[in-house]
Parts: sequence; C-alpha cells; structure tokens
Amino acid sequence: MSDMIIVGSGASATAAALALADLGVRPLVLDVGHTDPGAVPVVEGNLYDFRRRYDSFDLLVGSNFSGLADVLTGEVGIAKLNAPNMRFVTAGAEQLSPVEASDFDPIQSFAVGGLANAWGAGLYRFVEADLDGFPIRQADLDPYFDRLTDEIGISGEADDLAPQFGDARGLQPSLQLSHNAGLVLDRYLRRRQSLVDLGVSIGRPRLGVLSIAKDGRPPCDYSNLEFWQVSPHIYTPPMTLNKLSARGQVEYRPGVLVTSWSEGWDGVVVEGVELETGEEVRFTTRRLILAAGAINTSRIVLQSSNDCESALPMLENPAVQIPFVLPESIGRRLDTHAFGLVQLNLIWNTPAWPGALQGSIMELTSPMRAEFFGRFPLSARANLGLLRDLLPAMLLMQLFFPGRTIAPARIGLNSNGSLRITGSRERPDLTRIRPLLGLLRRLGLWTHPALIVSAVTGHAIHYAATLPMREQPGRYECDPAGRLAGTRNVFIADSSCFSDLPAKNMSFAMMANAMRVATLAAASLPAASPPPTAVVEER
Repeated sequence: MSDMIIVGSGASATAAALALADLGVRPLVLDVGHTDPGAVPVVEGNLYDFRRRYDSFDLLVGSNFSGLADVLTGEVGIAKLNAPNMRFVTAGAEQLSPVEASDFDPIQSFAVGGLANAWGAGLYRFVEADLDGFPIRQADLDPYFDRLTDEIGISGEADDLAPQFGDARGLQPSLQLSHNAGLVLDRYLRRRQSLVDLGVSIGRPRLGVLSIAKDGRPPCDYSNLEFWQVSPHIYTPPMTLNKLSARGQVEYRPGVLVTSWSEGWDGVVVEGVELETGEEVRFTTRRLILAAGAINTSRIVLQSSNDCESALPMLENPAVQIPFVLPESIGRRLDTHAFGLVQLNLIWNTPAWPGALQGSIMELTSPMRAEFFGRFPLSARANLGLLRDLLPAMLLMQLFFPGRTIAPARIGLNSNGSLRITGSRERPDLTRIRPLLGLLRRLGLWTHPALIVSAVTGHAIHYAATLPMREQPGRYECDPAGRLAGTRNVFIADSSCFSDLPAKNMSFAMMANAMRVATLAAASLPAASPPPTAVVEER
C-alpha cells in the first residue's frame, strides 16, 4: 500500500507532487501520459529565419493538414493545439474519455503535463477579491505561490496591476515588449490617471517564461516559435515531474487510465486500465488525490458512485477575441523578433459586470495568417493582401469574463461510460463592452464590432467548480481541505474544487491550492512511512 496516489500529471497534479516531495512523502502518480512522438523536427533559432531557409510545411501545417484545420473544416479550433508539434497534447482524448456535448466544445488532454504543454503560461496570484465565495483566504495560498514562483521562474513586475495580481516578490524581470505593445503601454502611462479613474488598468503580464536563465533552461529568445513547439523557456509541468522522478521523490506510472475508486476502512482502492494490455489493474493507498482536470476528475467521481443521474455544474470563463489596429504602424515591417504570446494585461472594473474583466493583449507575429483569414469580408486574394499589410499593425485582446456571467454547463455520466456536457446558449452582451473600446481608442487601438468574435464555449479551457469547496459541503462538494464529502481519504486538488471562477487566469491559483490540499492530505500520514512501491493487482 502506498501512502499517497495522485491521478494526473498536469499543472495541479504536478504541484501536488511537489508539495509532497517537499514534505518527504513519495507519491505514486498514475497517468495516461501521452508524449510527443517527435515526428516533426524541432526548430532552433527564429521562426522567420527558418521559413526563409527551409520548407516550413511540416512545422506549420503537417502531413494531415492539422495546421489548417480551421480553414479546411470551417470549425473553430484552438490555434496552438492545431500545430503539428502540439497534436500530442489532445491525442486519444475522444477515445479515452468520449463526450456527448451540446453548446459546449470540451478540450481534454491525456498527455504527460496535460493541457499546460500548450498553455499561454499566464500565472497570476489570486487576491482576496478573487476568493469571494471560497472557504479559504489569500493567506492560505500565499506560501504556495511563493514556492511555485521559485520553482517555475515567473517574469513580471510590480506595476498598476499589482493590486489585482498580488505580491511581486521573487519575479524575474519582465519580457521585452514588441513595438506595438510598447506604444500602447507608453500611451497608457501618459494617460494613466484618467484611465484608472474610469476603471482601466494596464501592465505587464506575469508569465511562466524565463527572462533570465534558470536551472539549465535558457531565457526567452524572442523566436516567435511559441505557437509551434514546446519551448524550454516556457515552463511546463513535465519539467518539475521529471526532476522529482529523477531524484526518486515521485514514482511515475504512465499508461494507466484511472476509472474509479472504492474506499474501505484501511484506505482506498484505485481501479484503472493498463492501456498497453487492456487489463484491469488495482492500486491501494492511504490517501487519494484526484487532479486529472475538471472534466476527467468529474468522470472518475461519477463512475466511482455509479451515478448516471446527477448533472454537476461546471463553470468556464466566457471570452471574446478583439483584434485591434494601430494606424501609425501600418506599412512598417513585421516584428520578427518578438515573444508571440501575451504582451500586456488589462483589468476593467465596471458595474456593468459581476466582477472585474481581464484582457490578455497578444502579439500576432507567431500564429499563421490563416487564423485570421476568415474574419475579413473580402475575396480570398484581397483578404491575404489585407492581412499582409495589417498584421504588422495589429494586436489581439482575449477578454475574459467571470464564470458566473452565464449559466454553468452541466456534466453527467451516461450508462455507456461516456460523458454528457450541456452548455449554456447565453453569451456576454457585447454592447456592454463599448465603453471599454472607446477608452482603448485613446491608446490608438482601433477595432470594429463586426471583427469581435465570441470564443466557442469550452475553448477558454478554464473549467471549474464541478466539485466545489464549501464550509458545509453537500454531495459532490468538498470541505475547505479539499476532501470530497462522504469520504475520509479522497481529495480533489484541481479546479474541480474551485468555489467560483473569476475572470483572472486560474492556473497559478489552481497549482497553489493543489499544494495546499496535498499538504493537508498528508498531515495525518504515519510519520515513519517508508518510500512506497505500488501494489498492482492484475484482474
């Protein structure tokens, strides 16, 4: 019997493993653990230098044309997940966890490291305002924010967003801004007080991206390759998981799909399938931590109860994509040496919405032009020409709304083992963001309402609150320690246990809370427990 089993290897699961390793507890990590097959060559150097010297078809499009999936199928996808080098992130998800969905497009990962292999790496501390409705406070998470800041290497600074993003201690210097983002920030600083009085604050993002070399990883090289391959300057959970495994602080067991658990007086029996052989396997443990992502953790919980009747609520951040043009940049050369993800963040506090809105302002030097091809109303040839001239003058803002802006989706289990997810047909009322667009015009950011696109429900990939923490938890809820109601030794450590979902990116808070839950789960373990080796029973 092992002391602790963690299910999953994504951001929250790896953070939980880190917390246990710090305590001297060696967990068994069960995971499907798909890896990058390495079929597409990894590019060294700059994207634009590579494109000038080599055929970039395999890198950008791929043999199955995945890089052009949106254009060829007409279905809206997620650009980074379409890249040939990133397809492993979602490989096998439809077979391993089939979903019947309506008004919701779920994204799942069974890769080692999960969806964080393809994240934007925005890592923002939750402050007291973000925890409204949670049975925990900022002080409960702060020690783990500090530990993770040291582990990951986070770039950023204390600026006008510090009240929303929390303490800046331990941060590396911010990344260099692109030309257009620099123009926007300079103009904001000149008009700062008037904009702040109207509820708008702009500043540098806090990113799990190195600006200074750390632990053998290089700093950001401004190569514009962030959309096309896993980059060593961007933190991903396997970096920590591999380190802990190499040190013998974690026993990592890939190739296992966990299906359910059952609890007895002496511990928990975890059941799963060995994917290579198709055989059922069992593992026994004193404590079980589920951190497989909100959708997959909910599936395991419902399957363990054999419950095909309940429908759990699931929050996600509604989002819109707003392209902006800076007229004075039209005709300049494209910024070919830039960081291709988030350049700036925006916070808008307004009575029009139930909580602050957060915007991520991105450079457009890394995605392909095909991502924007269908957003202009001209002929194909004219659209390509327009994009060629406009892209060097454009930025894109992904604007996130609080999860409670629309009704929650519902997730349940079918009798055949598949999931059913029913989303909401509500969308944020975009007429209520017109004041924000007017304020941004003061910074030289111009757009048109016809160009604003509402993200497909599910594509923010901020899923949360299916098994929320409550002071007095009911069925399918958790206590403040993350313990699932009705159990003694089963803990939920991913965003499933969030009580609410502010507009702020949840990843950093999810990881800090996972460390907190793992620490509490380990608190009553035998002090002299030897390093565990899982007992596997073939059936």
